[in-house]
Amino acid sequence: MSRVSDKTFRALAEEPANAEAAAELNGLQLRHRVALLKGVVEEADAADHPDAGPASAAYTALLELEAAAPAAVGRVLHHPAVSAWAWRTFLSLRARGPERPSRLGAVTLAAAIASGGACRVHVPLDDQGRLMVPSLGRLSLGTASAEIELEAEGRRLRAHGRRIDVDLGADGPGWQVLHRIRVGDGFEIVLDDLDPYRWPEPGRATPRIDPAGLPAWRDLLPQAWTVLRETHPAVAEEIVAMVRAITPIAAPPEGVSSASARETFGAIAMSVPRGSATWLAETLAHEIQHAKLDALMHFVPLVRYERTDSYYAPWRPDPRPAHGLLQGAYAYLGVSEFWQRRHPREGLRGRVELARWREGVRRVLDTLEDEQLLNDAGMNFVEGMRTRLGDVLAEPLDDEALAAAERAAADHKAAWQARNGRSDR
Repeated sequence: MSRVSDKTFRALAEEPANAEAAAELNGLQLRHRVALLKGVVEEADAADHPDAGPASAAYTALLELEAAAPAAVGRVLHHPAVSAWAWRTFLSLRARGPERPSRLGAVTLAAAIASGGACRVHVPLDDQGRLMVPSLGRLSLGTASAEIELEAEGRRLRAHGRRIDVDLGADGPGWQVLHRIRVGDGFEIVLDDLDPYRWPEPGRATPRIDPAGLPAWRDLLPQAWTVLRETHPAVAEEIVAMVRAITPIAAPPEGVSSASARETFGAIAMSVPRGSATWLAETLAHEIQHAKLDALMHFVPLVRYERTDSYYAPWRPDPRPAHGLLQGAYAYLGVSEFWQRRHPREGLRGRVELARWREGVRRVLDTLEDEQLLNDAGMNFVEGMRTRLGDVLAEPLDDEALAAAERAAADHKAAWQARNGRSDR
């Protein structure tokens, strides 16, 4: 079984950012993803599923493509929707559900296109005769068939005697490409607005982005990246190590909404970027913390899940269970460290953010420990977090910023109590 090294465990707890630790987590997640694909094939065979043969053939072809071009195929396997599909399909097979294991052929097709290899796969189509090719785009095959056999040689595909040329830079006949955002330093992120498995929460992901909406992503994300590279270079390196896709989601009335999910490791869900590049950079620093802790807790449980009580969190409108408290504290520790480095350039607002969130983290760590919500590994992890928090708490701030932060925190607490009908413990 995959195991997180002690060195990485300590680094994640004690260091504001560590690209080597992020890369180890990413590697563990990739190995788990490949094992999950194999599990889909084995479960389909054990269940005597009608798709067992096509799924097995697709998996064999995928391994052959990976052996010939590991880097190119690895980029496909790293795509978050691949993991989400595999996990849902594995569970569906266990429950005799509707997911189709032969959709593994779409992953193999993506690997062939990305690597320049060749394959022949039998795949199911959606109700509109389309096939999502994860990490690359979507085919519209113009057929009433529910299933189809596809041959691929690199970017040239054949189906029912029809030829389709796949352009990885633009839409074309029978093809919609997943756009790539050139963020900076040679780093690209896939903007996934097509894959049906791109986000686990039903209805939250937005439909295909209109071309007129792309400049908002292509302009502000590189600006936010510049902010990270200027004052948070180690955080930027962690993002390079772990993040592969952004999933557009609905925008809030103001600001930017963002989220991460364990099922889609490697993806950040985000509404259309707007406003200051600094605030978008803070969003990225926030979400990479969630991604790291999600990846770690996949292999190392940190909380006592038998404890089902919920508690106050200074950044949420609702009571949170133990794992939610720890996730929030870890994310806002990263946010506090962001503002510790950035506030000299951002004036009063930056100082207020630092003051408010560092105190919120301290309070939640106290709750986790006082209520005995952590297991032994979690206690060790939080001890490391407290070392980091001590450095942030030591940052001198003026009385104006401290008072404004205290007022904002008190207003949040009062609204929480009014909404939830109780005070925290």
